[in-house]
Amino acid sequence: MSALQKSLFTTQYLCPDQQLGVWEESIDTLFDVTPSPQSISSRCHTTVASFLIDNQFMFSGCSTHAQRFERPPLRVARDNLDYYVVQTHLSGTQEIAHGSATVCCNPGDLLILDMADKHEATTTAFTQRSLVIPRHMLTPLLSDPDSQAGRVLKGGSPLTTLVVNHMKTAFNLLGGMTEEEAQQLIQPTVHLVASALNGSLERIPDGGAAVASSLLAQAKLEIENNLQRNINVDRLCASLKHSRSALYRLFEPIGGIRAYIQERRLRRSAHELLSDKFSNRRICDIAYAWGFASEAHYSRAFRQRFGMTPSEAKICRAGTCQVDKETNRTEVGDRDYERWLSEVLRM
Repeated sequence: MSALQKSLFTTQYLCPDQQLGVWEESIDTLFDVTPSPQSISSRCHTTVASFLIDNQFMFSGCSTHAQRFERPPLRVARDNLDYYVVQTHLSGTQEIAHGSATVCCNPGDLLILDMADKHEATTTAFTQRSLVIPRHMLTPLLSDPDSQAGRVLKGGSPLTTLVVNHMKTAFNLLGGMTEEEAQQLIQPTVHLVASALNGSLERIPDGGAAVASSLLAQAKLEIENNLQRNINVDRLCASLKHSRSALYRLFEPIGGIRAYIQERRLRRSAHELLSDKFSNRRICDIAYAWGFASEAHYSRAFRQRFGMTPSEAKICRAGTCQVDKETNRTEVGDRDYERWLSEVLRM
């Protein structure tokens, strides 16, 4: 398979009354979308051009109409995607719900989406450039990898401007690059993005911060590998060769170690609950498999996290319309970028 693959999706040649529906089917790979009233009553042409490098890194450009994008918590758990999307707008704006505040992303700014976190945004018609970067490539370089979702780096600062210009230039040149040239883009692009996010040209945080970041990553990996077992904090400390108090301090900024373990169990179990592969598995079996003491305990925790019970979530999933991704394939060019985002880049 080629190390540089190209995809072009467009609704330009569809009838106006088909454009919205086909775009909604396509972008459902990542988001639930609601078009603005103005979009519903007018022609809604969307184009997405994408380049996949080494099956692990993606440049993309999109032009589309005004709409609302959402990734609610249950959808995040169902999709189980583990990468960042870094965007800059060439035109148009985006308002992002960030905690209790709303942050605006204008042309020249950088917007960071963590696909393992929820997202809510309302846009005008826009044209943007995006990078899709797997978590494992970027987090070792970040001083605070768990606080990137919904961040907007304002244009005008030197590092932000460097990343924005790099994204625009690379996207414009990729169509004429060889596979080898495209592969050479990956490492400097990741390091440049990390520098902007860290606010420093240093490759990684120095001293104690670097040690803490590395230890936290190790602890998370150990937890992830043992989510279906009884996780004993003392054994975890022994495995990491660190004290209990030090481990608690590491997890304190993200809500504590026990809260983190429950969050990961809820997400992994929700992914299984909503997966076609496990559609016949009983809720109680899923609950016990992911470390919950009882189905009642699981149901309470699930409802508190996702706003509905596991049974209700399963019913909603069963009623979801399954889209035939081959529909309109000829008329829209191709839909390869959907498969890259939902399958290839999650591996």
